[in-house]
Amino acid sequence: MNKILKLTGAMALGLAVMLPAVLTSCGKEEYDTNQYKGGVNLNVWGPRPVARGGELRFLGSGMDQITSISIPGSGEVTDIKVIAADEIRITVPQDAEPGKVVLHHAGGDITSLTQLSFTEPISLESMTPSPVKPGQTLTLKGDYLNLISEVILPEDVVISEDDFLTHERAEISFTVPEEAKSGRIIISDGGEPLPNWIYSEEELIVVLPSVEKVADMTGVKPGETVTFTISDIDLVKSVEMPGGESVDFVVEGDKLSFVFPENVSDGTVTVIPASGVKVAIATIGVALPGEVVADPATGIWSGDDIRFKGVNMELVTNITFPGVGEAVKPSAKSSTEVAVTVPEGAQSGKAVLHTASGGAVEVEISTLKPETVSYNPDPASLASVVRVSGRNLQHVASVTFGGTATVEVKNPQANGFDIEIPATLPEGPNTVVLALTNGEQVECGAINLKAPVCAYATVLPAEDAEIHAGETVTLTIANGDRLTAVKVNGQKVQYILNSYTLIVQIPSSSGKDSVVTLVSDNGEISYNIAVIPATHQERVLYDGPMIDLNWSGDEGVNKFRIYKEKFEGVPVGGKVVFHVTPSDGAQIQVNDANWGQIAVLEPKTGDTTIALELPAEIRDRIMNSNDGWSDTALIIQGANCVVSKVTGEWELSLETSFWEGNIELPSYTGMTDLAWKDDLCANLFATWKPGQTIRAYYTVAGDEPKLKFGRGEDWSALPGSESEYQDCPASQKFVEHVLTADDIDQLVNHHGLIIQGNHIILTKLTIE
Repeated sequence: MNKILKLTGAMALGLAVMLPAVLTSCGKEEYDTNQYKGGVNLNVWGPRPVARGGELRFLGSGMDQITSISIPGSGEVTDIKVIAADEIRITVPQDAEPGKVVLHHAGGDITSLTQLSFTEPISLESMTPSPVKPGQTLTLKGDYLNLISEVILPEDVVISEDDFLTHERAEISFTVPEEAKSGRIIISDGGEPLPNWIYSEEELIVVLPSVEKVADMTGVKPGETVTFTISDIDLVKSVEMPGGESVDFVVEGDKLSFVFPENVSDGTVTVIPASGVKVAIATIGVALPGEVVADPATGIWSGDDIRFKGVNMELVTNITFPGVGEAVKPSAKSSTEVAVTVPEGAQSGKAVLHTASGGAVEVEISTLKPETVSYNPDPASLASVVRVSGRNLQHVASVTFGGTATVEVKNPQANGFDIEIPATLPEGPNTVVLALTNGEQVECGAINLKAPVCAYATVLPAEDAEIHAGETVTLTIANGDRLTAVKVNGQKVQYILNSYTLIVQIPSSSGKDSVVTLVSDNGEISYNIAVIPATHQERVLYDGPMIDLNWSGDEGVNKFRIYKEKFEGVPVGGKVVFHVTPSDGAQIQVNDANWGQIAVLEPKTGDTTIALELPAEIRDRIMNSNDGWSDTALIIQGANCVVSKVTGEWELSLETSFWEGNIELPSYTGMTDLAWKDDLCANLFATWKPGQTIRAYYTVAGDEPKLKFGRGEDWSALPGSESEYQDCPASQKFVEHVLTADDIDQLVNHHGLIIQGNHIILTKLTIE
């Protein structure tokens, strides 16, 4: 057998008895033997000496408020096992060194005056045999085992040294009691009040009575006698029916017989040894796992291993965790337990164990939650950085203050993180809700807020306000006397400050996600403001002198050129717009650089403009025709028309693509690339607004082409949809859906977007 555990340290004259706590707190040296006096106080800790890899215990008042413990040579330990408000435990790291320990909590630090010390190198090398049958002799081998006074089997089955068959430095042996169960064993030095407990790394396997195969007793009648062949039948102490009642049984050799009672019901028949572990031998009717418990049932997180224990566990085919739609298969299973790794996104609630027959069993589980949360400073200024401290904070994704302002958390640690308080919150107490990465929320104590000393906004535009690029936005601010500048997307802009009212010019080039920054003489604060971009774009191609077009006139007076550099940025689909004063018979001839005619425009008397459309072939001709000596794009001539200016004009599309590909959806199948992804739900779908349009571009791949916009949770249509499926005629390029507030809530909180289709090829998804 492989080495189980080796512990090193120093021991003199046996193991030391636990001493009362002698501490310094917040730098002041104290000695206090008063037990459990309230607040955060440490009264006793140990054992000292302790084994590396062993368990160190701390008793006192408010111990559940300790967020981390500093161990010499190991740094801070945050993996703290809270037994009760007056007791916590940690595992001593293997690299721990002698010295003083420091307990950290929100109110300060507690430093011990006495030093941590370590035991002799007790080692447990092997335990044989394993599996072992109750009544057999189990032998433990290692070193310094003569210091061990008791062996503790799972569920507090204790074998005292008085019951050891051998007790030497290198060996301990004893008879395995009938009550023994499988699991890790503990060897203990018996020290008072807190002994050293040394756990085996491997589990001891204790033999149970068993059958080769669980019998199917479906259709059995009350009063019938049944017989089972059972290995290790001498261990059987009782036989239990599905309802929990025991029945008399007869043993002959390896055969066990009994009569089904009159009140027998569907379920599992078990045999029970002295240890109380139930072993299924038969099922009656539709079998389900029974008496199922989770181990552990609390403090779990994705990636953790969890075991569900009970009877008939070999029937479990998969497990569904709350918050996770896809079932998880067990990594291992037996008749008494299944093992599984907790999936990403699992939440507190009822885990469901499924069987091949369609049966299901629910088991309550609870995830790891933040505890003992505090803030520093408190009160805190708006727009300032605050330290959030506590335990189990490593999975916090965001913080919502006052029920309105949500801030993303970056790089959270188990014992705390820094976060900036939004500037628009009201002064006074504000609620604090922590959102975890698995979607759960934890409400904490309120934080008190006060106004900042620099200029800041007290009222921002409403979320549905239409703020257009090139126009102004109005903010209500405080501390306006401190304001020195206003920036939009990092560029200084014009503003007017009238008492508490600030009017800011939004540049015409601003995009939909713009940042307005108030710069003061003592700091600055930024706000994200949604801007409607200016869709109409214009570029001057020619701006004077005025040209009176005349076929036979001079260039620069009666005809003129426009050069290629002016067309940079003017897209296909735009227009060349001539600003004109025409008379009867007016004509404008548009030629390329080689005088090749592109078009003749004929404005009417009274017109002020006339436009030339720019399809791809015309723009390509403009940019690529070459006269060999100049950079001419167009040569303009004509008659009976004065041209004062020429502009390039086009419209910006607000439609943006968020998925592109080539996926065929035959026979009402689904495209799930955008479902079950928390980052998309938080960073894409959460930015969408009611009234925006989602479009699905497609090509037809068969009869009756159709498409549905659905939510990831159960593939149902978005609630704002007029029908389950939309028709997708070949004459169209896309179908669209105008989003409602309910639609966006479903996408963000119910696992994203699924596109289902029939006989279509999906090529692109856009939002506008």
